Amino acid sequence: MSSRMSGQRGGLPPFLTTYAPTRGAQRILPRFLGGRPLATGRIGEAWHVAAQRNPSQLLIADRPPDIDPQGPAVRTLTQWASLVDETTAWLHALGVRAWDRVAVLKANHFDLLVISSAVARIGAIPAPLSGTYGPPVDGDPVSHTLLRRLERPFLVTDRAHLDGCGLDPAALAALTRRTVCVDDTGGRLDVVDLASLRGGAVPTARLRAPDEPMWVTHTSGTTGVPKLVMHSATSAHAMDLVEAERWPLWMGQRDTWAFCDPFWHERTMAFQLSLATIGLRMIMLSDARSPAVRRLLIEHRPTVVEAMPNMFLSWEDLARDPDRPFGNVRLFLNSFDAIHTRTMRTLLDASDRRLPLWIQAWSQSECGPIALRPYTRRSVRHRGKRPPVNQSLGRPVPGYGKIRAVDPETGRPVRRGRVGLIEFSQPGRCLAYVGEQDRHELKRNGDWWNTGDLGVINQFGMVRLVDREVDRIAGGSAIELEDVLLDRLPQLTEIVILPAVRRRPLPVYSTVGDRPLDPGEWQRAVRDLPDLAEPVRIAWEEFPRTGTWKIARGRLRERLMPGARPVGTGRWT
Repeated sequence: MSSRMSGQRGGLPPFLTTYAPTRGAQRILPRFLGGRPLATGRIGEAWHVAAQRNPSQLLIADRPPDIDPQGPAVRTLTQWASLVDETTAWLHALGVRAWDRVAVLKANHFDLLVISSAVARIGAIPAPLSGTYGPPVDGDPVSHTLLRRLERPFLVTDRAHLDGCGLDPAALAALTRRTVCVDDTGGRLDVVDLASLRGGAVPTARLRAPDEPMWVTHTSGTTGVPKLVMHSATSAHAMDLVEAERWPLWMGQRDTWAFCDPFWHERTMAFQLSLATIGLRMIMLSDARSPAVRRLLIEHRPTVVEAMPNMFLSWEDLARDPDRPFGNVRLFLNSFDAIHTRTMRTLLDASDRRLPLWIQAWSQSECGPIALRPYTRRSVRHRGKRPPVNQSLGRPVPGYGKIRAVDPETGRPVRRGRVGLIEFSQPGRCLAYVGEQDRHELKRNGDWWNTGDLGVINQFGMVRLVDREVDRIAGGSAIELEDVLLDRLPQLTEIVILPAVRRRPLPVYSTVGDRPLDPGEWQRAVRDLPDLAEPVRIAWEEFPRTGTWKIARGRLRERLMPGARPVGTGRWT
């Protein structure tokens, strides 16, 4: 640890003394590919830099902030920066100081970014949490496990999460230093009412050094307890260099960007830095299924739309709306996971532009963008194709990242065209897994990072994603089968293929109107596919989901196939 980390209030907590800076965390990188540099790599000043560069630019939230419910939902960047300052004042009054940890566990809303920026501006370390985890693991609520790993952080929460996450007085006393509730405390004396903290002086900004811990986010948690991922300003800066570039057809200040990713997610850390650099007009959507989505899309006619894959899937009906809410979109963006071909086709057809573009970015919270690929209407015109076009995720940006496939048993690179575990090397990798550094070290191989995904790299360096290693199907690909079936059966609203040891893979699906599939239609759809078990129909709402709307396949398998074991080892999840 650097000498400037010593002598802080109370000393450094143990979880901050174990991280090992990667090569990308040792210096701020020079300008990438000759383009524009990021305006800042620090979330603690992102909103102030954005306000300085584009003071009157509007940012539109879908509802007023939970931390300022009587205030407006539409504000200039200057006004949002002022809300960051107001938030630093009440956090300081709560007792937050440099190097403290502040967990934020509340309803998904853009103000999660405001709170996180304010925490970082004080010099403390924000840890926004989802609150959507599913049942306890080994009898312990997942939210309790995450708070325990943060070693008694301050907590910003709301009444719904106090009740829903089992945060009774005994739990708060054991897991947190002090807790503030942004809405109704319900008369609890162990919780501070936010209103009682307002009106204090704005503290002096104390930003962390570039290579020091700045932000803790967590992974989706599809296979159990999410991993707490620690980043610095340097690793964040390096991860976001690709987005800040002046790419052809990329975003510019004349665009309006509708953004619907979970605001606790790593993607929003990069988003804040991009906003400070580019200064776009923004529409911030906190609930993909809210009626506010349709209203705001029609009212503001965005030119760029970004969401998680399953959120786009839920918008397929909206894409057919006669009022054409996506009619002005020239660029669709999805990150982190492969999106269904049918979904891309449906949304691209919903644009009235002559040549709308789709950019799929395969990413991970630990290392940012791994591979990028553009798609057009022509790219996705074939229906039910094997392998589906969505499995080909493109290649790393030249000069930025490298990719390889290795044998899961030996760790040695495999030949092009062979299935292997995908490893990635680029400058912006995370510093640590909080409370699980041994797990972090297992996935790190020098400059290479094990993604935990199986894939094939062809002779041109393009990667085709096969499956998560833990969710693999022997001799096949669940991603492929799901995409093909969704394309061949348009009445499906979701389908998941669940592999298990010594069992046929189980298809689980939902349909429009909850109507069962015709058996003959199912047989025609699977006629050329590997042998599958008889499909099971459930309601769309019954699919267990993470905070990023991923299907929690392990939980679904436990519910529908009690005692079944996955085919993969899960060693690298």
